[in-house]
Amino acid sequence: MPRPGQVLGLVGTNGIGKSTALKILAGKMKPNLGNFETPPDWSEILVYFRGSELQNYFTKILEDTMKATIKPQYVDHIPRAVRGQVGAILKKKDERSESEGWDCFDWAITEAELKHVLDREVCVLSGGEL
Repeated sequence: MPRPGQVLGLVGTNGIGKSTALKILAGKMKPNLGNFETPPDWSEILVYFRGSELQNYFTKILEDTMKATIKPQYVDHIPRAVRGQVGAILKKKDERSESEGWDCFDWAITEAELKHVLDREVCVLSGGEL
């Protein structure tokens, strides 16, 4: 079960649905609950999970009171999809500094030891830096 502020990882053999499960938990995909012909809408999904931790979890995801973030599996593909200077890209994605009243950006950059790559272009980063 995903928990706020914690990292969740899934391990298993290829083709068993790890990526699909993560997309569902992030709210990017709806679970079909075994109904392939007429997949349920979110209200039916919430009823299905009524009384469980997943009902509360999906409600928070759908109401945008909680956000799940998925790390790309193949970091070497990032330069194909993202172009520009690292600092500018990260600053654009910073949703918390303004809303929380403190500089989350600087804290995160310091904690992740990324200050030395802020002025670099994404296309020149090493695999570890990506």
